[in-house]
Amino acid sequence: MSDSFSQYWASEIDTLGLAPQRRHTCAYGDFPRTGRIDPNHDIVLVLNGTSSGVCPPDLDWILPDRAGLVIADAVSAAFTRPIDYDRIDVLCWSWQKALGGEGGHGMIALSPRAQARLKAGERKPVARLMRVHNPDGSVNKAFFGGRTISTPSMFAVEDIHSALDWAEACGGLPALLNRVANNYAVMANWVNSTPWIDWTCANPAARSTCSITLRLVREQLAAGEKEDDSKIVAEMIRLLETEAAAFDIWSYGDAPPGFRIWAGPTVEADDLAILCEWLAWAYAHACEASILPKPIVERARASVQG
Repeated sequence: MSDSFSQYWASEIDTLGLAPQRRHTCAYGDFPRTGRIDPNHDIVLVLNGTSSGVCPPDLDWILPDRAGLVIADAVSAAFTRPIDYDRIDVLCWSWQKALGGEGGHGMIALSPRAQARLKAGERKPVARLMRVHNPDGSVNKAFFGGRTISTPSMFAVEDIHSALDWAEACGGLPALLNRVANNYAVMANWVNSTPWIDWTCANPAARSTCSITLRLVREQLAAGEKEDDSKIVAEMIRLLETEAAAFDIWSYGDAPPGFRIWAGPTVEADDLAILCEWLAWAYAHACEASILPKPIVERARASVQG
């Protein structure tokens, strides 16, 4: 676990007090080693970490004949990366992230093993809005057929239907994954050719292709402190917002100073290419406005001119 949302899940599990948990941790911007994970235990993981830009390289380490359940947060992984559903028992995802639907809505899928656990498990108080089982413990299958406890906005439902129609017209899931791959290629080409920026996730195998997280390269700011990084990023974002070129691309709260850019299937590769040009422009101007040494400012200018 290196993503902020993985940490949130771990803390939430602690508050339930069900059983002691083992947290598999690693440096920020990487994915933990999986060799010591016990398949007899339940596993909770995030399939796409939007705060760190990290995702599991694969799910081959999850055994098909496992005893424990695998509970996966796929809020932003659904429709953006291949998912081996045979290795997952509980999957939740969002209407908002990959398909651009309304926030606050999501879906959950339960494997037969998860349904059996739900029926056999100890009954605990659950808010009615979250109750997916009948009084006898069996899964209330009506919810998975369209029934609702509290009627959601029909505009939101129609909106996600429209998004799914768009996805189907694009060519379905393979086309969506291809759009994500093209978007990532645009960002990767720019990062590889830009000396002052780099990936927050240094491990390419564990790097998300849709949650682009970038950091300023320390070598370019050797004369400054960490606060200077934050000042440069803050000034860049101020400039970009003033020009209406980009909004809400701050790195997540506990990530290194940098940027968090969504490159999911609803985003156009050409727009990301334009954003890269804006980022280079903003960096040069932010360096001009700072107290950075002259050689750094000159290199910033050169990166724009090049």
